[in-house]
Amino acid sequence: MVKNKLSIIMTTFNAASYVMSMLDSLIAQTNKDFELVVVDDCSTDKTLDIIASYEKKYDWITVYEHTQNSGVSAARNTGLKHISGNLVNFIDGDDWLEPGYVDFFLTVFENTDTDLVTCGFFMDTENGKSKVKTEKRQNGFVDRDEAIKQITKISGTVMGYTWNKVYRRSIIENNEIHFQTDLDLMEDQVFNVEYATVAKKFYLDNLPLYHYVSRKDSITKKFFDIDNVRDVGVANLRVLKTIRSSKLDKDSKREME
Repeated sequence: MVKNKLSIIMTTFNAASYVMSMLDSLIAQTNKDFELVVVDDCSTDKTLDIIASYEKKYDWITVYEHTQNSGVSAARNTGLKHISGNLVNFIDGDDWLEPGYVDFFLTVFENTDTDLVTCGFFMDTENGKSKVKTEKRQNGFVDRDEAIKQITKISGTVMGYTWNKVYRRSIIENNEIHFQTDLDLMEDQVFNVEYATVAKKFYLDNLPLYHYVSRKDSITKKFFDIDNVRDVGVANLRVLKTIRSSKLDKDSKREME
């Protein structure tokens, strides 16, 4: 049996004030069967200097630099080109992880036959306050329809984020799934729905292991800005088209049987 290895893709942009917390939380992981691929999207502060200092000390960290600022989607796509693990997830450089984050995902993939695993998360503030996101939903396996329902919900412990999920690299590559670079918002939800429509088995868990830090300058704060209305509308339309196309494919296969 091939041992699972997790490739963690971290994107950074002007995160010098925060990135050490994420890097230190990765160093503190109880399970070391992972690599970290960092893609910096042309930071103008000391982010790269900080990451480079960690790269020199730890052979499981590899850093790539964009030559021009291209956005988080392009950075994640760059990361996907440089991973070696059979499992993959995406984190943000201004958040941080519980010590059991990697071990939780690898344990579930080792002990179950699944294509997507989720964990719960904390909502942190810049001043250090932390609140666990909770939900009455039971942990365990769900079918595709339920997985997509949870991914597209605007609340709960699953939602459209990528940082609380681990994916099979083979499914991403075989289906040519990538992050859409013309979206600045909800690109992660589009990615998740595209993945879910071709994956078969889903394990959803509420165990909080990721700390999402809400910051004043976060792009999600601009969700309702007029400049981003277009992205929200386009993303929702692509989600609906993906779900509809998947349903039509399933109906067509049933008719042929």
